[in-house]
Amino acid sequence: MSFRVFARRAIAATACAGVGAAAYPFVSAPFPRALQESSNASPRERLVVLGSGWGAVALLKNIDPTLYDVSVVSPRNFFLNTPLLPGVTVGTVEARSLIEPVRALLPGKPGDASFFEAAAIAVDPVARTVRCKDESEITAANPEFTVPYDKLVVAVGAPPNTFGTPGVREHAKFLKEVDDAIDVRRKLADLFETASLPGVPEEEQRKMLSVLVVGGGPTGVEFAAELHDFLREDVPRLYPALRDKISITVVQSADHILNTYDARISKYAEEKFKRDGIRILTNRRVTNVAPTHASVTCKKTKATEKIPFGVCVWSTGLGTAPLVRSIIAAAGQPPRRRAVSVDKYLQVRGLEPRGSVLALGDCADVKSKAAAGGELLDKADELFKRADVDKNGTVDKDEFVNILKTLEESYPQIATLTKGAADGMLHDILSKFDDDGDGSLDRREFRRAMAEADSRLASHPATAQVANQQGEYLARELNAQGRARRNGVEDPAPTKPFEYVHLGSFATLGGEQAALDTSGSPLPLDFVSQGIGTMVLWYGVYFSNCVSWRNKAMVVLDWTKKGVWGRDSSRV
Repeated sequence: MSFRVFARRAIAATACAGVGAAAYPFVSAPFPRALQESSNASPRERLVVLGSGWGAVALLKNIDPTLYDVSVVSPRNFFLNTPLLPGVTVGTVEARSLIEPVRALLPGKPGDASFFEAAAIAVDPVARTVRCKDESEITAANPEFTVPYDKLVVAVGAPPNTFGTPGVREHAKFLKEVDDAIDVRRKLADLFETASLPGVPEEEQRKMLSVLVVGGGPTGVEFAAELHDFLREDVPRLYPALRDKISITVVQSADHILNTYDARISKYAEEKFKRDGIRILTNRRVTNVAPTHASVTCKKTKATEKIPFGVCVWSTGLGTAPLVRSIIAAAGQPPRRRAVSVDKYLQVRGLEPRGSVLALGDCADVKSKAAAGGELLDKADELFKRADVDKNGTVDKDEFVNILKTLEESYPQIATLTKGAADGMLHDILSKFDDDGDGSLDRREFRRAMAEADSRLASHPATAQVANQQGEYLARELNAQGRARRNGVEDPAPTKPFEYVHLGSFATLGGEQAALDTSGSPLPLDFVSQGIGTMVLWYGVYFSNCVSWRNKAMVVLDWTKKGVWGRDSSRV
């Protein structure tokens, strides 16, 4: 490598760090520690935080430990910078660079807050306790213990969703945790080294080096892009005999990859992947995963194709954690929900006293700001009284139609309930919720109708950006309530609802190119951008999102090492 190339790459890495530092105040609010002098006026409330992801860490970085006795419970003792995980699979960044010990992120001085490495397995909202269990390799004689709380914040995330597809958990890899990325890295290294051995037939080499990515969202696309860059930039140097024997296939159930982004970005990504030789199969569903191949069915033609793979990476969405499922049941929420329903203050619906249990991040279902009047379920009892004009305790068909028409202007979700129904057919909507078939709705049936309308509101996306903002919001609200209690207010209410501010969506596409979609953001320009300049901005933004200067330094060092010496292909 010439000195000129070395200097150019070193300068580029330094510039990325500079861009990140400059962009930091605009793309990600800093994590101030608003510590205040303690007061003996009243004892601190016990605040228990379950989880150590984006939402939990944002909360911890902003909470005032002089107002709360903070305890954190999580089965992992570190925070993970999940958006950079695809880079770990091919050695672009090291796993150690993406994690920060939770104990280093606890608020206040040493001893002001506690951390317990354990899994929360049950919540008792009546006794206000959390039952926890140490699930590590080394445990005490009794690995279970109980943590009491006054306020509980559930931020346990969500596991991958397999949709019940046979063979996924046995034969596919995920990209949710750091161990997942390391596992994929080891599997790829093993496949390359085995395929390089003397005497391995070419056909067998091609099967080994076939990579199947299930899911065309940001994680799947970014993994495919990182892998293609490894094949283009490093494989010719490390495995020259294998450079033409590698294939990447992306399977997407929707019409396009990156279908949640602007259509221009989806088109740009698909065109680039085709130029790069990455096969894209849209409108396809994986119906079975075997050890060496996956059965893929076309949703339109119903034709099934068997696609061989050496490694299959599954990235299709989120499931429900067992703890979240138990909270949903305890709150009396519909059992088929993926996440626990919370109100506009992030308070879990159905648990009393209101505000004692809160939830955020991937495990919480927070509706977007689509309704001027808020969510119907919050006012269901009041609306039932308004609808029951004759005061007989039920809402008949005419009363139901009248209340729907009354609510249309203030509650846009009503339009989703009545979509496609003419005025004369609105009566028929009632029968969907009339469980006993008496031609009217009692209070329970009416609440179900309102919940159905609310469910059609779009939820906030399950991204780090959303969880981070929720954590910062909740810390501000809890701090305000804590100060109010210290000033003698017995039961302070939340001051303002949570409002998500979308700052744009990034996706790396390989070849030092990225895409940015600012649609729906409050930024002065509503635009899409792609190319090398966008990739430089991507470096800056993700540099700024590292939770500590230690992480920032390590990530920039990894990027610099990759630019100068190439990726690390070792199987460790």
